[in-house]
Amino acid sequence: MQRTKSHSALLAKRNGENFERLIEITCAYYSKMDVAYIQKTPEPTKPIKVINRAKRLFQAVYTMKAQPDFTGTLKNGKSVVFEAKHTVGTNIAFDRINKQQQEDLALHNHLGAMTFILISFNMKHFYAVPYSDWMQLKETGSKKSVNQTDLVDYEISTKKGYLNFIREVEL
Repeated sequence: MQRTKSHSALLAKRNGENFERLIEITCAYYSKMDVAYIQKTPEPTKPIKVINRAKRLFQAVYTMKAQPDFTGTLKNGKSVVFEAKHTVGTNIAFDRINKQQQEDLALHNHLGAMTFILISFNMKHFYAVPYSDWMQLKETGSKKSVNQTDLVDYEISTKKGYLNFIREVEL
């Protein structure tokens, strides 16, 4: 049983990394097309132990709760801030967005930024849910999660292998 859990955790981690890589490739494309400049938000960490100084490997701990995954600016000057979530399951729990991320997204949204949750189901179906809609789904529904049926209006295309999460852009 333990081996199965470890294997599942490893697969989930790899799939999440593949989703993040696809987002970063898309962001590089947006930058190349002069549409937006979007970067992965680095996780604030503090090294606590040197593992290999020559290879710059350290053991570290997080110094604060996670912020939204990506931030940037659209060509029109508007900020863009979003959190990315991947699942191999059939739904995404609302609590996958932690309190700090919710507060950050809410603040950016209040100030006029383009804010959303970018979701991958099995690296096959992708959704960009505006933050205000995500919160409305969370607060008005009786469910603890959303599935693809709930998100049908937010599905995004993957033309040319890029995620079209900036809807004004035709890839």
